[in-house]
Amino acid sequence: MKSTILLLMLISFSALSTDNLLKPTKSGLYDVGGFNLYLECYENDKPQLILEQGFGLFGSDGVWLENIKRLKHDFSICLYDRAGLGKSEQGKVPFTINDMVSRLRNLLSSADVKPPYYFAGGSYASYIINGYNNLHSEEVLGAVLIDPPPFGYFYTMGTRWPKNFKTKNEKLERFYKFEQSVYDPMFKKVPENVDHMKTYNILVGAGDFGNKPIIVVRSQPVGKRYDPPFVPDEIANTMDTLYANAESYFKSLSTNSRVIYSQSEKHHLHISDPDLIVKSIKDLVGK
Repeated sequence: MKSTILLLMLISFSALSTDNLLKPTKSGLYDVGGFNLYLECYENDKPQLILEQGFGLFGSDGVWLENIKRLKHDFSICLYDRAGLGKSEQGKVPFTINDMVSRLRNLLSSADVKPPYYFAGGSYASYIINGYNNLHSEEVLGAVLIDPPPFGYFYTMGTRWPKNFKTKNEKLERFYKFEQSVYDPMFKKVPENVDHMKTYNILVGAGDFGNKPIIVVRSQPVGKRYDPPFVPDEIANTMDTLYANAESYFKSLSTNSRVIYSQSEKHHLHISDPDLIVKSIKDLVGK
């Protein structure tokens, strides 16, 4: 009797262990037009979800795996590394949002990941999701945007400073030069060589998401201004105004858009508040 119970327990633990193991149904490098991007998928017959990453981040870093474990029964899931990041090869630089969208679409086609797609992603991912919808709206079903920056963030970094700005404050001088780097997509300290100004001009005229479900999950506001204290008020106010108007912008993305707030003040909410992120993604299809 004891041996039977022990055998049943071992079978049970084995099944549990197998369920907890997460193995992609496909993974590897796929051609996107002269170079290769890395993709991995956890496929089934459920709606297709594409997980997009923040600026300089990549899907193969593993931080999405716990979320994927909780989403894999509701979605067929793919994530990838953008050009020059993680396991992907570097393509032509610099590039714009339209290039990023074209590469992603070519990648999904090469890997036989068929549309339409739901999207979810953190931070800069909102730009790519917006860009994909702008060029291929018929392939987008809806999206969860995880603590995205307000649109115009990079543009504001570059344009809020007076022409020929000068200062004797060394901290302010370094901060100013860093923000001016948005004019130089080949700036050596950035992880991705995106032409932010061309990208802004592309997306400023982008269409909205119509009536598609858009859920924007934002970090808990901290009640502080965006900039460090050494930035003059007349310059800092421009970014603060952008953030103050962000919620109304996010709500305007779709007639079926809503903004919700995490209890976490951290930026990468799929790590710090996975319960809310998983629930929000499932809500895209009414789960």
